[in-house]
Amino acid sequence: MSEPVSAYRVLIVDDHSVVRAGLRHLLAEVFDPVEIVEANGLAALEALLDEGMRFSFAVVDLYLPDFLGQDRLDRIRRRLEPAPVVAFTMSESKSDLRAALAAGLRGYIPKSTHDEVIIGILRMIQVGGTYFPYELLARDAEAERGPAPIPAAAVPIAGDIGQAEAGEGESGAALTERQMEIMDLLARGHSNQQIGDLLGLNLNTVKGHLSRIFRQLGVESRTQAILKYQRMRGG
Repeated sequence: MSEPVSAYRVLIVDDHSVVRAGLRHLLAEVFDPVEIVEANGLAALEALLDEGMRFSFAVVDLYLPDFLGQDRLDRIRRRLEPAPVVAFTMSESKSDLRAALAAGLRGYIPKSTHDEVIIGILRMIQVGGTYFPYELLARDAEAERGPAPIPAAAVPIAGDIGQAEAGEGESGAALTERQMEIMDLLARGHSNQQIGDLLGLNLNTVKGHLSRIFRQLGVESRTQAILKYQRMRGG
């Protein structure tokens, strides 16, 4: 018989102990109180499920030694219901993102994502949201079509703060880690409010950061900022 879940019981499935340790720290910021259960592969996960263990939330690496593809992902997601299942992976490929969507996962987080952004994403999924970095699909589509004047990720989005003061900035100036987090989210198509929610900042703080970024980059619009940031990052 399956046992009831008390408080938050969160599952981490990853074959690297360092990754599991890092996730424990991040998950403790989101769920309180929390019981963390770890599995180093799908065989260990299925053993836990066979014992009747239930979970409130699950974070699963897509590339495990015993991972067998789409069919196994579908099976694991169904067995973990009703817990939200989130992919946490090194992969930024279009096919893996689509596989996660097709399997009914609630989120897809590349391991390259900043810690504070991961916390914001997990909080959003915890309360019923979803997160998929669709710019991965757009980026691959652009690569297949060849160079274009404006990348898909740079389409202007809602919540524009308007034009920043131009001509006084230090074009090409290095950005702080916080500013890069904001620009990463801006390039992914998030609005100011969404950026604030993901980073734990109020709306005015986000607007202030963007104004300073615009001055530093010597640009006047969100689209210009994204294009220049992508060039700075080699994108």
